[in-house]
Amino acid sequence: MATLAALDLNLLVPLRALLRLRSVTRAAAETGVTQPTMSNALRRLRRLLDDELLIRVGRRYELTARARALLEPLEFALRAIQDEVINVQGFSPADSQRVFTVASSGAAAVTVLSGLARRLATDAPNSALRIVPLVPSPDQLLGASGVDLVLLPDTIRTRLPRERLYDEEWVCVVDARNAEVGDVIQLADLARLPHVTFDMSGLSTAAELALRAAIPDRRVVATVSDFLEIPFVMRGTQMISILQGRLARSLSAEGLVRIVRCPLRLPGLRIDMVWNPRGANDPAYGWLREQLRDLVSDPNT
Repeated sequence: MATLAALDLNLLVPLRALLRLRSVTRAAAETGVTQPTMSNALRRLRRLLDDELLIRVGRRYELTARARALLEPLEFALRAIQDEVINVQGFSPADSQRVFTVASSGAAAVTVLSGLARRLATDAPNSALRIVPLVPSPDQLLGASGVDLVLLPDTIRTRLPRERLYDEEWVCVVDARNAEVGDVIQLADLARLPHVTFDMSGLSTAAELALRAAIPDRRVVATVSDFLEIPFVMRGTQMISILQGRLARSLSAEGLVRIVRCPLRLPGLRIDMVWNPRGANDPAYGWLREQLRDLVSDPNT
């Protein structure tokens, strides 16, 4: 069995290129070496790992099962070396070409990450923001998928470091053109009106559970997995729903919903930043978290 001491670390970059491009010629061009040098690297890697890695199928190469399994951990390892060994000298937003990847719900993307994108365009014009969907397993997201940060409700557990970013309230909303419902509603109205609810892979919010307990016989006519769908499902109807306060105010300003005073005191929602400890000393990640703290502290956000 090969050991780390026996491994020539110079082989890791050619290995990544070979597995990603599945071509000796293109891997050589990408890494700036000759084709014979890359062929020699492939031979050494095959001996070291006791696996063919690339096998010819017709006129092209395909990855072996071992090679496919190596792709994510290899990318994780090389990214960690890049971020924590090579790039530790500091972070200059104006000069950076980083791509920051953040996982979040659609609601947080609209209310918080949209502001982050605008800030990057101004303060870090050569950087970019990549937003990916939130899944119930943040540890998996941050483990090997290239995600830098997760905006996570406090009800979802994680073993990774987390920091409270902001507290959220829930408000009742109806379609902006709904003239049958006033700005203040009673509990009887909540029981009478048809509801749109949120459910993501069987996960309901604490506010949704409180509504169920208070009105066990309410009429649910639609269920969505993204809060951004709610205004469009309710359009032209008498439906009612609950939304996060920040999102509801944004949608109200766009003429999509109208906020009505809810007769129930619903449990709040807290959103945390979660990150992998491997990036704890990376100044770029520190800068990213600081921008988010600053954005949510703005009362206009």
